Amino acid sequence: MFNETEMKVVPAYFAKNPAGMSVPFIVSLMLVDADHKPALPPSVETSIDRTAGITGAEGVALANVYDTDDLRALAVNSINRAHGLKELTIVLFRCQSAPTAEQLMTVLNDCFELSLVKDSAARGNDE
Repeated sequence: MFNETEMKVVPAYFAKNPAGMSVPFIVSLMLVDADHKPALPPSVETSIDRTAGITGAEGVALANVYDTDDLRALAVNSINRAHGLKELTIVLFRCQSAPTAEQLMTVLNDCFELSLVKDSAARGNDE
């Protein structure tokens, strides 16, 4: 069973389009707090901070993803919209369910070239 307290960060990825432009993104579940207001788990907050520090991104664009959405259209539109912003922005996909999050990752992988966001120390170890 998934235990949020054990997960320190969630992975962040770059989505690169055929023109070579990349946008960082994170896929998370749509959660609410006790007052039924949208909430981010600490692991997602940590991942946003880490990704911003690595990429220099200056904002977060939210994309709520519901089980009934056209995932291909939503994914492409969200990434393309972020490309059009003046400052580099992290796209945070907040998914209604785990199966939808998995399907979204499959769609993103089909539509874009994906790579993990890594800090320079991690990139040096991979080479």
